[in-house]
Amino acid sequence: MIKENKTRRRKHKKRHLLRKHWVIALVISLLIIIGAGLYHEIDNSKAAPVWSETKTTSNTLITLPKDDAPHPSKMEGWYYSGQLVSASGKKYSFHDTVFLINSSSLMVNHLSFVDYQSGRRYIDQLSSAGNLSVGTANGFNFTGTGWRMSGSNDTDTLQASTADFSFNLGLNNTQPPVFHGLKGVLDLGSAGSSYYYSRTRMTISGTVTIKGKTEAVSGIAWFDHQWGDFSSTQLSWDWFSLQLDNHSDIMIYQLRDKFNKPILYTGSFTENGKTEILASKDFSLSKGKKWLSSKTGTSYPVEWQIKIPAKKVDITTQSQRNDSEFDATLTTYNVYWEGAVQVTGSHTGQGFMELSGYRNSKAD
Repeated sequence: MIKENKTRRRKHKKRHLLRKHWVIALVISLLIIIGAGLYHEIDNSKAAPVWSETKTTSNTLITLPKDDAPHPSKMEGWYYSGQLVSASGKKYSFHDTVFLINSSSLMVNHLSFVDYQSGRRYIDQLSSAGNLSVGTANGFNFTGTGWRMSGSNDTDTLQASTADFSFNLGLNNTQPPVFHGLKGVLDLGSAGSSYYYSRTRMTISGTVTIKGKTEAVSGIAWFDHQWGDFSSTQLSWDWFSLQLDNHSDIMIYQLRDKFNKPILYTGSFTENGKTEILASKDFSLSKGKKWLSSKTGTSYPVEWQIKIPAKKVDITTQSQRNDSEFDATLTTYNVYWEGAVQVTGSHTGQGFMELSGYRNSKAD
């Protein structure tokens, strides 16, 4: 009987090993097939002759418009920044962001709006449980009381209504999306990794209402979408999105850990629909004038010199309103600087800058 049991155990073990080897072989085969699809080399430097072709062939790690929609990742954000001009010449700027913190089942909206005629800057923020865009395919549709952010297939809508102002803006993409990092993925070191793409030049048309007076406006916006299993609380950064008057677009991204040590310095340069990813050796940034917040005592560098020698770019970015600190302690428990900038030097233009991690740090 003992001998018979041993024989059965040997046969069972042999069958188990055979099944195990078969499963391993199957997994390896699937990984090879999937990997061939994921890492198929695509030449991003060549502009497609037709805009619709670019959306499907630029990158295999991000598929648009499918990946415009929410993902089941730890963190995700949809971000717009833009500058507006009314028919009468009045100037405004805004940034409008939705964050999904899926690990906490939380949705957050941050909004700032600057009226350069009066010099006033309005901010609004809210948080709610869950995801207001659940089930949306090939796009997103976040709608709350008095506000909306929606987008699909390169056509987006932003609406906001507060006691101080309101706007209703339609946005249309004008050129191929930009995929950052390695085929749309950024390595954030110990903080994790992130999918990341931008629509760097979206035309804006719509209306702005201040104190009961409505005016038609137009302008240019920058759109970012980022998601992944990463922790932003471990990071600090300097971020620039610049739209030059010669129709070139630049993004610069300096990312540091919580000890202010560099993690990733990268960027992109887009010209005539062609994008080149910039490594840290391709550009340099130097801080200029600083602004001290009377509310938090934080010093922010609001002027920077940016050089990209290979592109003959030697520019200075200057904040259009120094007092652009966003106190988000009510929603995301952080404080950052976010505002419009003007570009001068070898090139002229406009853009936005975000500075995070300067409070209680040596980054300034």
